[in-house]
Amino acid sequence: SQTLRATSALLPIAYYIHNRRYDASYVTSGHFREDRSAIREWLIRSILKASGIWGSGLDTLLTGLRRVIRDSNELFPAAAIGKEMTRRGRSLAFESEEIDDLVDMKYGDSRTFALLSLLFPEIDVEKLHFHIDHVFPRKRFTTTQLRRAEIPEDDHECFQDRRDRLANLQLLPGAQNLEKRATMPARWLDDTMSANDRVRHVELHLLGDIVGHGQTMDGFLSFYEARRCALRKKIAKLLGTELDQDSEASGATD
Repeated sequence: SQTLRATSALLPIAYYIHNRRYDASYVTSGHFREDRSAIREWLIRSILKASGIWGSGLDTLLTGLRRVIRDSNELFPAAAIGKEMTRRGRSLAFESEEIDDLVDMKYGDSRTFALLSLLFPEIDVEKLHFHIDHVFPRKRFTTTQLRRAEIPEDDHECFQDRRDRLANLQLLPGAQNLEKRATMPARWLDDTMSANDRVRHVELHLLGDIVGHGQTMDGFLSFYEARRCALRKKIAKLLGTELDQDSEASGATD
């Protein structure tokens, strides 16, 4: 309920599992690992579309998808389903402008968890309860805190705008997130992880030079722009989109 924009997106998956007569072992069996991965990617792509795949006119779309699934002899027929969706004006292809919208997504958007889980599939969200964490803690962005950190008044609006955007978000196990609280990222990494674990965490979450930029708040914008660029490229690669380089340096916008 917190991560799905429309439960209708689950209907083709439910029909596929029912049609193949799979039992509960499908959820954990190594034999179906690639099939589950294909379902997961298809589902995430469908809920990331800002235009809304699962809006009006669903009966016709679902009828078409049911036919594709029923007539297919392969495992989850993501490609064939995608073609049928495109034929019905519900394409899962992403344009460069949509990638920019995704990389500037804000905390609280129902798609944020799905996008982070697509970006970082190495994080096993099935085994632990994960929170969406602010890399630079949210509490550090109040006007009082920014003044205390000697951030120029003219930069406060920029800091506060970027505070809740994707480039300042990561997935953390709930216990770690509660432990981290308002601790600056470089300090938190140093206090809670070994040198090797810090390297792995930074690489896994595309945090770049968080050790250098994450000591004080005046390093936030440099960290943010570098990570935004890295996330933008990864999102485009995962979704098969050729980027419009003219918007590379556009930065976050409202």
